[in-house]
Amino acid sequence: MFNEPTLSDRKAISNQPYWFSERTLFDCNGAVFQFRFVGILRPLASQLAAPVVRFALIFAITFSNISNAEPPKMPTIIAHRGASQKAPENTLAACREAINCKTDWIEFDVREVADGGLYLFHDADLKRFNLGETKVETLTSEEAEKIDVGTWFDPKYAAERPPTLRKTLEVCLEGKTVPLIERKTGPAAAYIKVLRELDVMDQVVLQAFDWDFLEDARKLEPNLKLGALGSKALEPKHWEQLKRLKPDWVGWNHKDLTAEMVAEFQKENFKVAVWTVNDLARIRKVVSFGIDGLITDRPAAAREVVE
Repeated sequence: MFNEPTLSDRKAISNQPYWFSERTLFDCNGAVFQFRFVGILRPLASQLAAPVVRFALIFAITFSNISNAEPPKMPTIIAHRGASQKAPENTLAACREAINCKTDWIEFDVREVADGGLYLFHDADLKRFNLGETKVETLTSEEAEKIDVGTWFDPKYAAERPPTLRKTLEVCLEGKTVPLIERKTGPAAAYIKVLRELDVMDQVVLQAFDWDFLEDARKLEPNLKLGALGSKALEPKHWEQLKRLKPDWVGWNHKDLTAEMVAEFQKENFKVAVWTVNDLARIRKVVSFGIDGLITDRPAAAREVVE
């Protein structure tokens, strides 16, 4: 720390050829610095021939890091529905784009169809694909696998079909990313069955807004990593369910999340992710809360911001 000069100091230097001392604090990426300005006034008229030169002012700037504050930690970057700004969401093309972006995790949505198959769909119906209001849950696996889920995004993706949960897990793990499975519909047992068959129980995270579903999954596989999704304020009854469930991960709507909520979750040893953040200024803000994960449609841009 730099101290302001005392009154006696000021008197002692009043007749000396130096000028002032002051300090300024500023915050730079979490580190607080102190500037000290010392101006030195040297009359030069008697020393220099040029009459227009009267004095020289020399500034010395000293930096001192006076804060022990650590910079915000680097959150896990999670591609929302794959790299969904570069390829149609919830497709293998979007997953591969996310892998190319070197994202840490890939999030995708899964629904159960009529015969029990698990496929990547976000919406409950097929309107996104210009196929009317047909419900995903009424499709057979054979029908689901014929749907063009790419043309709505760009005709060059016309060959994309809804991938199965199994195939998506294989692609993500081959690409050395963590699959973040968001369950939309279907029983816990159906998801656990696929994970057991692939022997990937310890390589994935299963999340849902339905916390009762997560409790069912926990009973079937106590060591499976779970993520509890939510938004708005956390009511006491929900907080009690969270404490009972003990998820590894809490994923919250970034519009509702505060730094205080992050601290409260982390106090219970829950990691905290936010969804879905695409604005770069907002990304910087939520990272300053100390979050553990960032779900975004822009994984490459988000990584540049947080690094």
